[in-house]
Amino acid sequence: MSLEIKVSNEGAELTSIIFNGKEKLHDEKKYWDRSAPILFPMVGRLRDNKTIINNEVYEIPQHGFAKDMKFKLIQETEDAKVYMTRSNDETLKMYPFKFELYIAYIINGDELIVKYKVANIDDKDMLFGIGGHPGFKLELAQDEYYFELEKKEDKIEFMKVAGQYISSRPSENLLREGKIIDIEKDSFAHDAIMIKKYKSKTITLKQKKDDKKILEFDMSEFPILRNMERTKCVICMYRTMV
Repeated sequence: MSLEIKVSNEGAELTSIIFNGKEKLHDEKKYWDRSAPILFPMVGRLRDNKTIINNEVYEIPQHGFAKDMKFKLIQETEDAKVYMTRSNDETLKMYPFKFELYIAYIINGDELIVKYKVANIDDKDMLFGIGGHPGFKLELAQDEYYFELEKKEDKIEFMKVAGQYISSRPSENLLREGKIIDIEKDSFAHDAIMIKKYKSKTITLKQKKDDKKILEFDMSEFPILRNMERTKCVICMYRTMV
C-alpha cells in the first residue's frame, strides 16, 4: 500500500500521512502544536472567544473544542477507520446542544477520503460549523511556490489581519495576471492571506520550477464559500510547512 495513515484518539486527529514512503504531514513541532485538527462546532476565532446563543453568552475557544476531545475508534477495517465522540457536561457549558460527531478516514488506492458526520441528538435546531486544518509538508522554501486561482478575478478583495482578527479595512491587491498570488518570505508575517468575492472554484499551490502542481483546494461543492458576494466567508492560506 502506497498510502498509510496514523490517527490519534485525541481529537480524532491525523498525525501521519505517508505516501510512497514519504511523510506528508507536519510533525506538530516546528510551526504549531497540531498536525490536522478537526474544527467543530466553529471554524475561526470569536472576539473574546464569546458568542450569544438563544440570548445566553457562551465561551468557545478558537476553532471549537472537538480538537481537544477524546474520540473512540468505533469501526476499523484494513482501509478505513471511524471515530466518534459526543457532547457532555463540559461541552454543554460552551455550546448548548447535544450532538454526536463522527470522523471517518478511508483509503481508496492513492486517495485519502475524510468524512464528517454531525448528528443532532437534541430536541432543537442546532447551529454549527465544521472543517479541517491539515498542515502539509513542502520540500522547498515557501518563496519557491505560488497560488493560482482557477479564473481571472476582477472583483476579488484582500483583507487585512489585525492582531488575531480580520480587519474591516481592505488590504493590498496581491494578484498578478489576474489569478496568481506570489508567495514571498514575509507573506505570512501577519498569519494569513485573506480573500473574498472571488469566482474560482479551485485554488492551487504550485512550485515555481516547472509550474508543478503541489496541492489543490476544490470548493465546487461548497456553495457558501463560493458565494462571496452574498456571504462574508474567506479563504485562509496559511504558512507553508517545509
